[in-house]
Amino acid sequence: MVVRKLFMAGALILVTPMPAAGQGANPQHPDMQAMQMQARIHLIMMTRSPDDEATGRAWLEKIAPDLMPSLDALKQASHDEYWAEIAQLAAQQGMASNILFYKDTARADVVTKMFGVEAQARVQQRTYRTATAASRPAIRAKIEALMTRHFDFEDQLRSLEVADIERRLAEVRAENQRRRDNRSEFIKFAVDDIIRDAIRPR
Repeated sequence: MVVRKLFMAGALILVTPMPAAGQGANPQHPDMQAMQMQARIHLIMMTRSPDDEATGRAWLEKIAPDLMPSLDALKQASHDEYWAEIAQLAAQQGMASNILFYKDTARADVVTKMFGVEAQARVQQRTYRTATAASRPAIRAKIEALMTRHFDFEDQLRSLEVADIERRLAEVRAENQRRRDNRSEFIKFAVDDIIRDAIRPR
């Protein structure tokens, strides 16, 4: 499914939470997150566990409840496609939980809305695949409208990313200035440490 792959590539960079002031850096690089998410999707599709199914269905109920009948219809039509969708939904739920772990509610809210748009786009993608030539232009227009909304959410995420970078830069600059302002004290402490170590009994 092309839509799923395209979203996977771009979204991970945008939804990677930035550490808040005083927190350690997020240990997961977006490339690593992408690999982990692909592996998670593959595992869910292979194991098809009831827990993962419940997680995926609950996530869709949260982000796009109007699509639940479509998901049920997909389960009847194709178990493979159904589990591909469940795997995507469950993996997205895990990603959103990771964002909330960093207490980044602003980013989590935008991501939840973005994933809802993605779910709607995947439904339209499946509809387009079996649609008649006459009905495909209308479906394409719906997909275009969804992608417009998706772009807007991506833009919001990038704005949050810029704000995070600016905040962290301001913190680094403030720390640099603090060290400059207290230069003589830092030097004195360093010299005192060296002298204490020199006279310490061996």
